[in-house]
Amino acid sequence: MNQDNQDKRKGGRPKKSSVTRKDKTIAVCFSEPELYAIRHRAAKANLSLSVYCHDAILDGVIKEPLKKEELDTLRSLSNMGNNLNQFTKTAKFLGVKRLEQEAENLFNQIQTIINKLSDDWKNSKRTKF
Repeated sequence: MNQDNQDKRKGGRPKKSSVTRKDKTIAVCFSEPELYAIRHRAAKANLSLSVYCHDAILDGVIKEPLKKEELDTLRSLSNMGNNLNQFTKTAKFLGVKRLEQEAENLFNQIQTIINKLSDDWKNSKRTKF
């Protein structure tokens, strides 16, 4: 009878190892204004309070997400770049040399702005909490 119980397989989800299982808790006390500030920052980062605190402790740096205005600016700048690229290709095809040079100059200026914005975000120059 004991052999029959060992042969049966248990159903359900396999247990996680002790390395991946998150079952340890750390109690941290905050004053009312501190808790309000942390909740506000977590909401601003679009994260739950526990995920925000977990990331803040382990990573030490939490960046705010891109603002709607920044996203709109990037989107419009991208559209301008795409339109300009199509315009330049058409100008090359039609052989309009002067128009091509002006469009190329404008394209380079837009590309410089995009690269600067990209470098700023890569180098974490945005506001940190």
